[in-house]
Amino acid sequence: MTVSTIEPGTSLRKRSLYEELYLQLKTDIASGKALRGTVLLEGPLAELLGSSRAPVRQALQLLAEEGLISRFEGRGFVVGPSGTAAKRIDLAESFGHLTQAQDRPMFAWQSLYEDVERIVVYRSFFGRFRINEIELARHFSVGRTVARDVLLKLETLGITQKDESFRWSIVPLDDQRIRDLYEVREHVEPLALVHAMDAIPDDHIDRMLSRLALALDTYPDVSAATMYDLELDLHLRSIQPCPNKELLSILQRTHCILTLSKHVLGIQLEMPEYEPFLAEHVAVFRMMRRRDKEGLMLAMRSHIHGSQPKVVERAAAVRRTYKPDDYSFIV
Repeated sequence: MTVSTIEPGTSLRKRSLYEELYLQLKTDIASGKALRGTVLLEGPLAELLGSSRAPVRQALQLLAEEGLISRFEGRGFVVGPSGTAAKRIDLAESFGHLTQAQDRPMFAWQSLYEDVERIVVYRSFFGRFRINEIELARHFSVGRTVARDVLLKLETLGITQKDESFRWSIVPLDDQRIRDLYEVREHVEPLALVHAMDAIPDDHIDRMLSRLALALDTYPDVSAATMYDLELDLHLRSIQPCPNKELLSILQRTHCILTLSKHVLGIQLEMPEYEPFLAEHVAVFRMMRRRDKEGLMLAMRSHIHGSQPKVVERAAAVRRTYKPDDYSFIV
């Protein structure tokens, strides 16, 4: 979906996140995808759509002003005019298609996120640098709100941070921080995966094992994008069902490690002669398939522990071979 719109008498501009969300929800209500009477709550809807609450609140207000949704005796809104009976319908039933890449609204910040992430991750290998939010917006010809949305997303992954004076900076990804992050992952991630295991069906595990088997058969003729996606199979998708959201919140801050490999392995650095993690992932998923919690904990902890020195070496290799480009928004 496009993130641009042309208004009468104006030039091409980027839509804000709430405008994209409002237009998509309006389309779904008009087409009947959003079932009449569905209760819309800010929090669950924001989580489903992958946004913060603020743009969801603005989008719902616009829909209410047009009479497409209305208030009722409970919290939130219902799809339909005033007086529509509320139905506790799973939001995924009405809006689940938005979680699919081809249907998900393309918010303004997403149009430049990958470029900014790559630039910032490479610079993080070389220390702490300030990011000028205004210059970032100017460089990519977007509004300051869009630039801030990008930096907020990077902050959730532990790539950027804001100080007490509300100034943004890149968090250094030096050897000590990599070791610290791996120490956290080694203790927390196996526990989160064990908690998630009972909610992961056998067919999901079988699909992951099939993907890994194919990659093992064809390695090293495997793209960097595929390798990164296989990392997400284990370290993100399989852990998401964990009911302890505090564990997931802690782990999200360690995801800068995954972005390191995403932008480096097979791109800045050649693929290793021997596959770097596929067989270890297979061992973890096999323990999961057996529903062996103790074996799963051990396999996962061993995999994470063994990955740490490899990642430290990759970061060192980038520092030896890569000279970061200069950008006006990085000081």
